[in-house]
Amino acid sequence: MSLQVAAKLILGRSFGIIPANRGVRVVGPYRFIRHPMYAGYTRTHMGFLLVMPSATNAALYALAFSFQVSRIFREERVLFADPGYRAFAERVPYRLVPGLF
Repeated sequence: MSLQVAAKLILGRSFGIIPANRGVRVVGPYRFIRHPMYAGYTRTHMGFLLVMPSATNAALYALAFSFQVSRIFREERVLFADPGYRAFAERVPYRLVPGLF
């Protein structure tokens, strides 16, 4: 959860529900991954699955994760219109997990 909180603190008032370019942040966890808030959600869900494993929980998490990845791609479609974000994406190639995705 600390990763989620750190990402939200850095975003400040730029945090929003609808995809929009509210400025590019390149400090804190954003130095390593482009979507640290979503990475925090993913890690929290994985921890929940480790504590309460079941086929139902795994299916629900897989569904939630697919929505999250879809949201990442929709956000980036908007953000890649900004040359600043494109430069950021070149410096920070990973979306959720360094070295993986």
